[in-house]
Amino acid sequence: MDELAVVDWKGLKALGIPYSRTHIWRMMRAGSFPSSFKLADDRNSHPVWWLSEIRTWLLDRASRRLALHPSA
Repeated sequence: MDELAVVDWKGLKALGIPYSRTHIWRMMRAGSFPSSFKLADDRNSHPVWWLSEIRTWLLDRASRRLALHPSA
């Protein structure tokens, strides 16, 4: 069921992602952060992300760090 879980801005912070909303939007535009989607058609609906995509992104970032700094 975890693959169907979503996170919002607070969920991103709870997962340890310290970036501001502006920075996350920039990273999404650049293709370096998972894309968000809205649960409702209303333009004021909050963006959410698939938890599985965020976890994959975090693991990818960690593996890059380990590749650059194998002793860490």
